[in-house]
Amino acid sequence: MKNNLLSLLLFICCAVSTQLISQRVWAQTASASMTVDQLNAIKAIKIANLDKDTYFKSGGFILDRYEERPAYVFAYSDGITRKIYLYKVFAAEDTKELGLLAVYKNEKTGAIKPFVIPGASADRKAWDAYIDDLKYVGEKEPGLMSTLTFVLSREMAGLLSGGAGKSEEGSGKKKEEYNFCFPANAPVTLADGSTKSIQDIAVNDVVMGYDAKTKTLTTTHVTRVDVHTGSFALAGVWLAPVQEVTADTRASLTAPILLEATANHPVLTATGRKALGEVKTGEVVYRYDATTQGVAAYKVVRLETSVRSVKNVYNLATESGAYLVGETIVLDK
Repeated sequence: MKNNLLSLLLFICCAVSTQLISQRVWAQTASASMTVDQLNAIKAIKIANLDKDTYFKSGGFILDRYEERPAYVFAYSDGITRKIYLYKVFAAEDTKELGLLAVYKNEKTGAIKPFVIPGASADRKAWDAYIDDLKYVGEKEPGLMSTLTFVLSREMAGLLSGGAGKSEEGSGKKKEEYNFCFPANAPVTLADGSTKSIQDIAVNDVVMGYDAKTKTLTTTHVTRVDVHTGSFALAGVWLAPVQEVTADTRASLTAPILLEATANHPVLTATGRKALGEVKTGEVVYRYDATTQGVAAYKVVRLETSVRSVKNVYNLATESGAYLVGETIVLDK
């Protein structure tokens, strides 16, 4: 009887906290109405690494770690560590905010349970689906409801005290920051090794791509060209061949090469996908080697947090999921 009452209390607290946090957060941001189909699509997204994948695009949605926070970690007396990860969810097409994704993980069993929390203006069916998940999924996993209730209640308390849930204007984050792009003159490597400015690339053009499975360069078709107008700050990294950095051949060093883009555009590093602005000095990225017509390792020798600002930026989507800018492998957003 006590367990049933506790479960009911946790269910009610979780539902109430969710409703309050959604009203508070999405009343302050440009938002769109989430449908139940969108809710199910978001819930089906598989996050490869919950600790490292804090910002990415999948299935027409952008997931961004809520307030850039690490996971909430709970160590219960049963010896099981439980975690809750929170992501803001945006529609990739127009970057309007749809809701929150809360991901529960049981570190012992590996069980992962996603809960999509709709925005206040969401379709009623989306809210019904979320409540059903709380009832029929949340109550079957011991410890899930209490951790989720704590997290949402904690976030709601922060919102009420003014410590979280800032508007886009108040947090300094603009809609354009969710676009991953390059300046108009960024040279895209074509299939034959020549280059063309990204502003001149068109859908169906054949460019040099990269196959992550075989770790080799390949030709690929451009499936979409994105153009954004506004004011965009560009970051940059200076690159030099690894062998020149590590060998004592200073007299023959080639001049470092600059790669510039918006800070959040993903590039391929030796440790995997990483936003350009998160790349550190000493990290390795990969470039096209015209001599071998293969991939060569380059090391970041200097960072530029602010190179310049431009009015127009461009981005490509490709069949392979990667293309070359300045002969450096970059990844689709």
